[in-house]
Amino acid sequence: MVIVSLLAMASAQGLALDNRIVRAAPAGADAAAYVAIANPGAEDRLLGVSCDCAERVEIHRMTPGPDGDGTTMQSAPALAVPTGGIEIRPGSRLHLMLMGLRAPLVAGQSVTMTLRFERAGAVSANFAAVENSAAAWQTAAATALTAELQPLAFLVGSCWRATFPNSTQTDTHCYTAMPGGRHVRDRHVVEGAPAPYSGETIYRWDPTAGRIRYDYYASDGGYSAGFAEPTPSGFNFPEENYVGADGREMTLRNVLVRDADGYSGTSSARDGETWREMWTMRFTRVGPAPAD
Repeated sequence: MVIVSLLAMASAQGLALDNRIVRAAPAGADAAAYVAIANPGAEDRLLGVSCDCAERVEIHRMTPGPDGDGTTMQSAPALAVPTGGIEIRPGSRLHLMLMGLRAPLVAGQSVTMTLRFERAGAVSANFAAVENSAAAWQTAAATALTAELQPLAFLVGSCWRATFPNSTQTDTHCYTAMPGGRHVRDRHVVEGAPAPYSGETIYRWDPTAGRIRYDYYASDGGYSAGFAEPTPSGFNFPEENYVGADGREMTLRNVLVRDADGYSGTSSARDGETWREMWTMRFTRVGPAPAD
């Protein structure tokens, strides 16, 4: 299966390559390739890429046009790989371009590419040919999560939007897997509100607690932390203590329930000895999560 090759991981000196895909294309054409580079060590640099399947491979970066309109594609001599890693993913400003394919590249095939790093040296790995790069990346990124974070896989790679009850305000959440698959980032933005409002949640496995932990940071300075508990129908988010920018505290809990093509989220606040439901919203997928 293609997915199996997508999930295989190549590594050298701690550096790992995940989500390795290349767009199918006819002989003589160019084909864009993508990869997630996880780097747990010191900063490194990608110095070059090669593949016997093409005349050459270039690191391409999209930059704004000279007048601020559109974009231009430039070849980069090298690419910094910071500690933590970097994603060269569909929709981002980066890709690896296979120039002049020597033979047709058909979906389901794989080609071996060698990435040469300043510190890690040469790393060779198979890249799976796919028809739809964005869809393949989404599938690979979600499936590449560690086993403990797999309950979040259905969210990863997509943006989900809901409208607040009796309001025109919307809340959009975009989930991405961070390099290495050990963290999930959820960036959300509320639109239509009197003032701009957004936030970011990072999910990770807490081995001490044996649970998925999350930390939330709001654009207005508020923050909270808690645990996400998988259920047969979604997730329970037990009590969390949200501290607002003004220092006032609020105890919250949330429940997420999946359905055929989305999910519903119910938020409640503690009111004395009881819980007061604030709202229930249904989220539907509105597109792929944007690249960083």
